[in-house]
Amino acid sequence: MAEPLENIQYTEILDYCLQKNGAFVDYPFGADYITVKIKNSHKSVIFAEIFVLDGELKLTFSTDEVTAQYLRSAYPQVIVRGWHCPPVQAKYKSTLSVNGVSNETLLQVIDISYERAVSKLK
Repeated sequence: MAEPLENIQYTEILDYCLQKNGAFVDYPFGADYITVKIKNSHKSVIFAEIFVLDGELKLTFSTDEVTAQYLRSAYPQVIVRGWHCPPVQAKYKSTLSVNGVSNETLLQVIDISYERAVSKLK
């Protein structure tokens, strides 16, 4: 099992996301649910969703279908199908409990999700 993140905070995750080229914050789901997006002149794409659910800090991110299945099997009950995602997105979007993964894993899934978003803008 991954070592828990004892020191990472909501703002540190957000700051890491906002260091990505073109990243900005939006609140399409309400003030307590941060989405981090990138955009071009035609559309914007979400690559991270940061929120608290049942007292736990969560992150929703996107990968390809194979990676999503792998992560969910490697971290059962820690990385699950995207919390609020419709079935068409569920094979790509996953939600993780921040305290259930290592800092390295957390940053890796943010990086993967960002790169996926960039590819959708091309």
